[in-house]
Amino acid sequence: MNRVLDKQTAWLLHSRPFRDTSILLDFLTPDHGRIGAIARGARGPRSKYRGLLQPFQPLLISLAGRSELLNLRDVEAAGPGMLLTGERLFSALYVNELMTRLLRGHEGEATLFSLYSGVLSGLNLDADLEPLLRDFELRVLDALGFGLQFSHEAESGEALAADCWYYLHQDTGFVRQRSVQETHPDSTHHLYPGHELHRIAARDFSAGTTRACAKRLLRQVLQHHMSERPLTSRELFMEPG
Repeated sequence: MNRVLDKQTAWLLHSRPFRDTSILLDFLTPDHGRIGAIARGARGPRSKYRGLLQPFQPLLISLAGRSELLNLRDVEAAGPGMLLTGERLFSALYVNELMTRLLRGHEGEATLFSLYSGVLSGLNLDADLEPLLRDFELRVLDALGFGLQFSHEAESGEALAADCWYYLHQDTGFVRQRSVQETHPDSTHHLYPGHELHRIAARDFSAGTTRACAKRLLRQVLQHHMSERPLTSRELFMEPG
C-alpha cells in the first residue's frame, strides 16, 4: 500500500550520505513521530533540496512510499532557520542525537514535537542552558513513559526523605541506602541525596550541586534507554548537556 504524507510540519534530526548523490534523513513530525526518508539526488549539483535539508530549520515535507523508508517528494522552509553557534549549537546537536536515539519509530505523540520545538526556541533565545536541557530531558522521559518517580521510595512506598541517600533501580525507582556498609551494583557510583532529588522534582536547578546531581542522574537514566554506544555529540563539546 502506497503511503503519502503531504506538507507535514517537520524538523530534520539527522542526515547521512547514501550511495552517490542521495541522503538518508530522519525527520521529527507532530503526527507521525520520527520518520525515515531518502532524498534521491539531493547531493547533486542541480538538486532542488540544496540548502533546505539543514537541522534547526522548520520545514514542510511531502513523502511517499511503500516501505518504512519513504521517498522525499518535496520540501520547503516553514519559517526562518535558527542561527545557533558555540555552546548552543553543540547543545542543539546533543538534543538531536538524543531524539534520534530515543525514538524508535512512529511515536505519533505531538507532545514530543512540541517539546523539541520548545527546547530549540529556548536555545535560540539564550535561555539558561542547564535548566533548559534538564527540564527537556525529564519531560521527554515522561512523554515516552520512562518518567522518574520522585515522590516515594520504590521498596517501602515511603516519601523520599531529604536527609537520606538513594540509588536508582532502573526497573522500580529510587531505593534508600539503609547503611553505609550496604553494597549494591547501582549504589557504588550513583548515590543521590534526597534533598537534591526534591529540587530536581521541583525543576529547581538554581544550585550548582543540584545541576551536577541532575546531570549525573539523567545521564544514567538516558543511557539505560539507549544502546551502550556513547553519544557522539559529547565528543564535539565536552559539556553539551
